[in-house]
Amino acid sequence: MSNRDIADLKSTKVSGLPTGKILVTNATILTMDEAETTASSLLIDGGRIVAVDPSEEQAKGAAIVDMGGKTVVPGLIDAHTHMEMIAYGWNIAVNVKPPLVKSIDDMVERLAEKAATLPAGKWILGQGMHYQNQHIAEGRYPTRWDLDRASTEHPVVVRFSFHINVFNSKALEVLGVDANTPDSDGGYLERDANGVPNGVSNDMWHALNAPDWPYEEVGPALANAQASFLENGVTAITEFTLFRGGVDAYLEMERRKDLKIRVALYPKVPSVCPLEEALSGKIGARFAEADPSRLKLGGMKMFIDGGLTSRAAAMYEPYWDSDLKGHLSFKPEEFAEIVKKLHGAGYQICVHAIGDLAQDVVLDAFAALPERKAANGAVHRIEHAGNCLWTDERAKRFAELGVLPVPQPPFIYTTAAGYRKNLGPVRGADVFPMRQMVMDQKFAVPGNSDAIGIHPKQHVPMFGIWAMVTREMNNGETLKDGENLDVMTSLRMYTRFAARSIGREHEIGSLEPGKFADFVVFDDNPLTVPADMLRDMMPNQTWIGGEQVFAHDANKVGEAKEAHVPA
Repeated sequence: MSNRDIADLKSTKVSGLPTGKILVTNATILTMDEAETTASSLLIDGGRIVAVDPSEEQAKGAAIVDMGGKTVVPGLIDAHTHMEMIAYGWNIAVNVKPPLVKSIDDMVERLAEKAATLPAGKWILGQGMHYQNQHIAEGRYPTRWDLDRASTEHPVVVRFSFHINVFNSKALEVLGVDANTPDSDGGYLERDANGVPNGVSNDMWHALNAPDWPYEEVGPALANAQASFLENGVTAITEFTLFRGGVDAYLEMERRKDLKIRVALYPKVPSVCPLEEALSGKIGARFAEADPSRLKLGGMKMFIDGGLTSRAAAMYEPYWDSDLKGHLSFKPEEFAEIVKKLHGAGYQICVHAIGDLAQDVVLDAFAALPERKAANGAVHRIEHAGNCLWTDERAKRFAELGVLPVPQPPFIYTTAAGYRKNLGPVRGADVFPMRQMVMDQKFAVPGNSDAIGIHPKQHVPMFGIWAMVTREMNNGETLKDGENLDVMTSLRMYTRFAARSIGREHEIGSLEPGKFADFVVFDDNPLTVPADMLRDMMPNQTWIGGEQVFAHDANKVGEAKEAHVPA
């Protein structure tokens, strides 16, 4: 049925948008199916797509939503994020990120202002950014003694990534940390000349039993974070929950029907989900009452090393200008045994591995399995593989094993400059070889953010697409030429490839009959706008399951019409 046929129908506008059988029309629809078909209308019923460019007979009785020539794309999918950490970082934490703060003194002042409003003993969380030591006057992270100037009566912790957290003396006291506290496998405490911890912890959050905040604070914060995802066109996420209360928070949010976005949850083993709970099915039983189309247990997350930001990623050779080589979080044989058990239980396994040694240990563990697919058909993944230290030999091994590398596109802007400094001029020269991985080596790399609240746009897919197209870094420089991706390829990563990476390609990722009617409406076509516009390009509307969950202008959202294509 053509747009002209629909335009000729007599109709009257109604307040609000229709539900039930809907005909979305007068649009440029990038379906992102395997043929990457462009259409002009979609027929939706029961929250799913019934037909693309339906016939007049199919469309009979449907209410019309006229998109006025706008561009429609599938709902965007973030295949690795931390909406929970964004909730903490944006709504619970004190903002101590540049350019708001330019020095440690500025940071202390903001934290002290917060302390003045809270009773003694109440935890204070600060949120910084990746490599903040490179963006403030002192050229270093604060220590416990710096943060003591904010308060000696409140435990204070400032997060600069999941990997780097700085605690004041009161916080260390509450956690029982002193000179006798050992470093953990895969993490370490920085210490003064006498062996006393200086407050800077690297990949030690769970080892130190650092706290979760109560749901009374986390719930509203999660709702606010969700709203930001929705207004940026994200309709589904892969949430790697890193807090012990994270699973409960999402289950409660779904129980209250406050969860709009589709969430596949991957708790961290063993700190968030003990191995025995995963193997016994106890963790899965907790999701029995949840709507699986909205919230489901997707698989399990593991860490084999720490972060490159904290120089805790496990490397064969030391970091640039350092003796540090990072550490493995498990002995290789112990890790391989856990992987074998999780695979045997049917889980998709996603492993954080940044260092080259760490990646090879994970590949060895996967190679020992009879196959590298979960019960839902999704392949096992190595998170952060491809951000750096990518070689032809390692790429060949990934391909032979059928393991998926998952680099983070927004890191090109937020983090690449810091990576290059930590790795040095040789190993840091070829970070984020996106074109090589996706176009030349044919990996179906999923769009994702690994967002934790360090940057206001890190979780925004169009920002990630802009980063892949332009390769601009936050220091004003541009990464190596020739590795840029085009917009269509980048969009494919945030739709079809992202859905495939979590075993949900039968539900989401493209606009095809039978799939959920999750889509995003843009005023302009992302394929034709200048590259610089991509960074700040926001949707006009976001729809999930045939229902509009966001509109840029709630009073003018498409042309909803009660007309029903005549029977």
